[in-house]
Amino acid sequence: MTPLNPELVTQIQQAIETARAAGEPPPGRPTLVRLTGATDHAIRKALAELATEDTSPGDTSTPPSPATPPARTTDGRLVAWAGFVFGSVMSIAANVLHTWLPAEHHPAGWSPGLAPQIGAAVWPIGLLLSVEVLSRIHWPKGWQWTLARFGGTGTVALGSAVISYGHLRDLLLAWHYGPLAAAVGPLVLDGLMVISGFALLAMSRTPGHHQDAAPTSCSRAEP
Repeated sequence: MTPLNPELVTQIQQAIETARAAGEPPPGRPTLVRLTGATDHAIRKALAELATEDTSPGDTSTPPSPATPPARTTDGRLVAWAGFVFGSVMSIAANVLHTWLPAEHHPAGWSPGLAPQIGAAVWPIGLLLSVEVLSRIHWPKGWQWTLARFGGTGTVALGSAVISYGHLRDLLLAWHYGPLAAAVGPLVLDGLMVISGFALLAMSRTPGHHQDAAPTSCSRAEP
């Protein structure tokens, strides 16, 4: 039987205490394996030892309750989602409205038709999806993948952004916005969608949002 490594037990205990102090869930075995370089079997034994120490006879202290994540984390996620949905819907709606601009030059009852309206929605959706693909996919290393990521996906995002920008600018000018407001307005609307998407991505990659189930130091490790 492999002897228990006291240094490993100390490392795990410190990692758990650090996570609690930061208001995060205790790290799970995969995370502990990565942090300590030990095997999963050794991690299991160390966690079992910690659980034994916490439940040893004569220890009447109340184990600390799991830290509650800050409420502002949830609030931030709601705000990011609100900005993402609002920016996306408004950008798509504004691009569709652009197809109605020639109405004043046509007889009463004219409409642009369904196909042009669907086509106008392609550009903000293309911008949205390309940004998601660019940021959320875990791209492999290598110059080919870098070229595909920033060359291919970046070109799609840039092209969609330019066309969407032109549609929104024309729409604002038709609504009698000044040249400066018409130039800045599209950046605000599409920019809100993009930055909110990146905010959601950043929040999903913080340790407190990973679904890394972990036994606490006061619970027994799995057999």
